Amino acid sequence: MRATLRRSSARGRRDLSRSSGLWRTARPRRRTSSSGPFRYRFPSRRRAGKGEGISMFAVVPLLIGPLQALIAALPAIVMGLGWLIVSLFKPSTMKKFLKLLWRQKIQVAVLLLAVWGFVRLHGFLVRRQTSASTEAVAATADWPVFRGDAARRGYVPGSEEPVSGGIRWTFSHNGVKTFFASPAIVGNRLYITSARYELFKNVGAICCVDADTGKLVWDYTGGYRATFSSPSVSGNYLVVGEGLHFVSDARVFCLDVKASEKKRQGVVLWSYRTKSHVESSPAIADGRAFIGAGDDGLYCFALDPAPDGSAKVLWHLDGKKYPDCEASPVVSDGKVYFGLGIGGQAICCVEAETGKELWRVKTPYPVFSAPAVSGNKLFAGMGIGDYINDAGMLAANLRAKMEKEGRPKEEIDAAVSRIKPAGEVWCVNLDTHEVEWRFAVGDTVLGTVAVDGERVYFGSRDRTVYCVSTDGKLVGKRAVHAPIITAAAVGSRYVYVVTDAGRVLGLSRDELSPVWELPLNSPVMSSPAVARGRLYVGTTKNGLVCAGTPAGTREKQVWAGYLGGPGRSGWMDGSLLPPRGDYAWSYPPADETGAERTDVPFITAPAAFLNGSVFVPFNMGSRRGLVRLDWDPTSEQPARQAWFAGCQNRVFQSPAVTEEVALCVDGKPGDRGRFLRAVDVKTGAEVWRYPVEDAAGGQFVIEKERLFVASLADGFACLDISSPKLLKEVWKSRTGPLTGAPVVVGDMVVASAGSPARIVCLDAQTGILLWERTPPVAVTTGPLFLSGLIWAGDRTGVTGYRIVDGSPAVSISCGAVTAPLVAQGSTIACVTAGREIVLIDTESGKETLRVRGRPVRTEFPPVFLENGLLYAADEAIESYDLGTGEISEWTKLRETWPGRMTSPMIVAGGHVFCATQNEGFICLRPKME
Repeated sequence: MRATLRRSSARGRRDLSRSSGLWRTARPRRRTSSSGPFRYRFPSRRRAGKGEGISMFAVVPLLIGPLQALIAALPAIVMGLGWLIVSLFKPSTMKKFLKLLWRQKIQVAVLLLAVWGFVRLHGFLVRRQTSASTEAVAATADWPVFRGDAARRGYVPGSEEPVSGGIRWTFSHNGVKTFFASPAIVGNRLYITSARYELFKNVGAICCVDADTGKLVWDYTGGYRATFSSPSVSGNYLVVGEGLHFVSDARVFCLDVKASEKKRQGVVLWSYRTKSHVESSPAIADGRAFIGAGDDGLYCFALDPAPDGSAKVLWHLDGKKYPDCEASPVVSDGKVYFGLGIGGQAICCVEAETGKELWRVKTPYPVFSAPAVSGNKLFAGMGIGDYINDAGMLAANLRAKMEKEGRPKEEIDAAVSRIKPAGEVWCVNLDTHEVEWRFAVGDTVLGTVAVDGERVYFGSRDRTVYCVSTDGKLVGKRAVHAPIITAAAVGSRYVYVVTDAGRVLGLSRDELSPVWELPLNSPVMSSPAVARGRLYVGTTKNGLVCAGTPAGTREKQVWAGYLGGPGRSGWMDGSLLPPRGDYAWSYPPADETGAERTDVPFITAPAAFLNGSVFVPFNMGSRRGLVRLDWDPTSEQPARQAWFAGCQNRVFQSPAVTEEVALCVDGKPGDRGRFLRAVDVKTGAEVWRYPVEDAAGGQFVIEKERLFVASLADGFACLDISSPKLLKEVWKSRTGPLTGAPVVVGDMVVASAGSPARIVCLDAQTGILLWERTPPVAVTTGPLFLSGLIWAGDRTGVTGYRIVDGSPAVSISCGAVTAPLVAQGSTIACVTAGREIVLIDTESGKETLRVRGRPVRTEFPPVFLENGLLYAADEAIESYDLGTGEISEWTKLRETWPGRMTSPMIVAGGHVFCATQNEGFICLRPKME
């Protein structure tokens, strides 16, 4: 039942529609209502983050008089229902009922048949709709060869392209975060293999992942080993190799895609065990799959199995004649093209039908790069070095080997001198089999060359991206300051490359000028694939990553307040962290002479981060205010101060930032002359100020175009900030002093207020009190809204309150909560007085996990990452992997240096920011292993 609210400013009350006769007028203040026999409808909860708000009905029904009458009559109603149930099961009653059914047998039969038909038809329609959706997506495109097609662009033609960065999701499989393979994309399905190779552990999986959500659709694990090979998909067939380089009996698998999708489990059509490793990725054409098997040569399989279900080998090229067949083949015009590595050093062409060799071009270096074909030209990269070893490492390994064998020094020196960094890209005319041109670069080209029209794109270990015409002329190049060992993805407007250190770069296709970049903070051997406005790539430490944002989807950015707003934990940009971190820089910069600091800033509130700038609440001597630091995560240089906005008092509240203004409240309760200040985000010049009472808490939060601030000693105010230059006060409410910041739920605002704290709910538009509730236990945190309930920490644990009237719905006794609650999805993390982190599932209302590592700092909430937690412990920052349960030390923070942490952490750009006692504001960078 729904009522419509009409406001009456003259009487300060709300009149409710009386058309049903169940509603009555009620005063707006100090109203407490019991939960009644109705449902308050909420929209489905979306994943927290990415700027999504909560939309809901701004209606609070009142069931006071009628509800009390109903409760009074409830015993009589229950007794009457009980008598009715007993009467129905009396023999005489049942006999009369059966006689009635017999007299109406035709009508009853028709009714039962109609119900049965409806159920069957509904089930059929649902299955048909689901199947049609899956078939339509699966039929949009194939990925029959490594990088998608013979031109090796790694791009689904016609797809949107990401024009800016940001992590959308990451995927790990059963705790495994290593993906050497490159993804294959078919519709909204992404196919990839995983790898976990440790002592006594060699496992992998073939995974199908939803490209939009990052959720696992199905997998195959049956004895599958850690794998480098990437899947190829054509129609109903998925073909992929198995194993890493040291495996001597790797298998080739063919899976039934449709059956796997339907069963939600990988369905194998056939598999075949080779006599070497299978790091090559297959090419599928004309009902066949072609794949290299290392020192076991090249295989051609029929896609359909033999009558007995085994693999059908159509032909096989022996590894003695075709050694180190690592490169992924490509099929064009009935011919198969592939390269040979160490011992072979050639580009080969054979008949697809028979495997008969047609021609071979010898090369001076191993060819690990998969050849690309466009028109009548073939392009292939080559050089000295492999995915693990560069030329220097190969030379050192050779020297050590020859010395161990006792070879003469002169012989060793001569052999080692021939191993130098070198790389080339060749163009071979497929009509004449002649090399048309060679393009030399400073180091090996391992990634596949991508061809788009008249241009060829590739990266090299010499830390450069190249664009060359199909005639072999240099069009452009771009230094990227790190080796590139994977292929570029080439869209219609942009070129995307990933360095081996894990930095994604989006470059303009014509000038190769940087458009956006993103740190993955993990080594990368996977080549990126682009589709659906996103970039997909595997990493060795942080799982499979979906990154990038298509054009037209950008929303205005805002850092809403403490750690990003209620429930946020200081991680807003989705950036990834490596397993370890290290000190990068501090602000103010330390004395270059190395002398001990004599004046260290006092910082207790967390910083804010927006659009590449860090906003720090800063206190050092007479310098009190807000600092904007401009910072480039790709540079080793420390952040640079852009401006300083001074205040009369010290700043103890975390700032909030929009794209127009930065906001902060100065002073603590008891200080005089306090204000909420807004300064121009570009210049730091003051735009407006709003008075804050001396005894006020000062907490504040931004919700869209409104700002709620505890500017009163016994309440808070709502301000309209829709115009950056013009401030408008909307209302004030004397609720009592706030604990934490309020949270906005649709058209309501909920706060922990009073002493002892109560849960209060106000109309967000007018500030009229809708209800208040005194909890059974004193509240210690501000509220959150998750899974349809208001959540707050207290002296015994965490309690969920009903949004209708504030009555407790669920209580989790996990210990006194000592820091603000943070959340991700439907999970809350709280820090307890027992120096533990407790995770609570708000859907079930149950505790799900306790992190029991080194005792945690009780005053700081943890940072929620994609699949883990980062938290402050004694003399260290530790990380907890939610997938594996592993606790590890992320970095040390010793009491001696850089000192004890004094503010909560935030994570941005793959770096960690906090304040310490001895160094002030510090930045901790990724430590690459």
